[in-house]
Amino acid sequence: MYVPPSEPNEFLDGRVQVNFLAMQNYQAIQAKDGAFRPEDETQSDGFGRLRVNLMFKFKITDNITADIDIAEEPNDFGNNGDRDFSFHQDFAGIEFDMFGLTGYEKENSSLILRVGNIGASPFQFKGFQDGADNQGNALIGNGINDYATAENGIQLSYTETFDSGILRSYNVAGHMTTSSFGEAFQEDRSYNYRLQGTLEFKGGFKAGLNVFQANQGDQLVFADGVASLDGVTTTNYGFGDGENYNFSASASSERDTHVGALPGLNQLIMQLNLAYQPSDQTSVIVMLGKASDDYTFADSDGNAVAGITYFGTDGVLDPAGTTFDSNQVIEGDSSVQYWALEAQQYILPEKLYVAARYAESENTSDLIEQTDNEVTRLQVSAGYWINDRALWKVEYVNQDEGVNSGGQIGTGFDGITSEISVKF
Repeated sequence: MYVPPSEPNEFLDGRVQVNFLAMQNYQAIQAKDGAFRPEDETQSDGFGRLRVNLMFKFKITDNITADIDIAEEPNDFGNNGDRDFSFHQDFAGIEFDMFGLTGYEKENSSLILRVGNIGASPFQFKGFQDGADNQGNALIGNGINDYATAENGIQLSYTETFDSGILRSYNVAGHMTTSSFGEAFQEDRSYNYRLQGTLEFKGGFKAGLNVFQANQGDQLVFADGVASLDGVTTTNYGFGDGENYNFSASASSERDTHVGALPGLNQLIMQLNLAYQPSDQTSVIVMLGKASDDYTFADSDGNAVAGITYFGTDGVLDPAGTTFDSNQVIEGDSSVQYWALEAQQYILPEKLYVAARYAESENTSDLIEQTDNEVTRLQVSAGYWINDRALWKVEYVNQDEGVNSGGQIGTGFDGITSEISVKF
């Protein structure tokens, strides 16, 4: 029987839910003159690899569920490029309904404990793109400061809704994770923390505040003021999740279209999100944030560099040199201040929409010259629902990167991208 997209595909009397997602992309983008890797300035256009996600949710008991997302996602796990065709655990966990398990019932409220992979991002109210899971994202890819990932740990989330009044719901969530999607227990590794609060008001107004704190700097061993990142586990949200803009000189799993100014050791993120979403047809979102770290990327001589990628000679900062990725840090505050505006409007209800996102990030690190230190990105997109399970998106993207910005392409890039996706 046909199951509408708003309802899950259920089997075994509702104890198992299954979703299948697939997405094919096309891109015609080029890095701008002055790129860190000159070959990126003369890329060919073409099709990317198919992204595929297979999602399962299992109802263990009335109050315990488990989920797993199995993905073939080359821009996340695809370090071997076209040679690595394999499915991976992309996200999984177990959730406990604490009110149900304890027999405590409170109307219109829930308390959920999750263990396993904890999804974390300081942005809210907008879509996040993860492999083939792209239909909740009006545009293509994630933003230049979308610090999002999943790590291993625990999360507790409380939600309460109201049938009337100005305030219609609120949520408070906190988590503790270790900086790995696998397992690592080396000396002096600590935990990462997040606290998030969300308010939703009558009329479609929403507000959210997020605070992240990572504590991984004790792993560093300094010699003459410089510490190597060899063997050090940094935060997975240091740069953000994988993008769908691909550059020929980079490994397919690189996050090199994001801002790369922070090492991700003792990283602190504070972000405010505001939204007006009166209906499924209209959405306006504003994001304001600051991310900082106690450490700054450096060249092999211990000179501060604006981001992980820099021009150098034999690993030493040199504007006329070749490209290096920093594997060293020095003590010194690094930080970025950023904001983004995103809007979506349907031209034909539930059929055709237009969307745009403008984001700006300023590298305000103490040891970096405060000139030509911004990354900006403009995205303009249109989406057409072929039917209620198939979405076609086309986007123009233009990114500019200042020499002291922490941008990882060099001077930026621009071009056209497109995606067609299905969801079962």
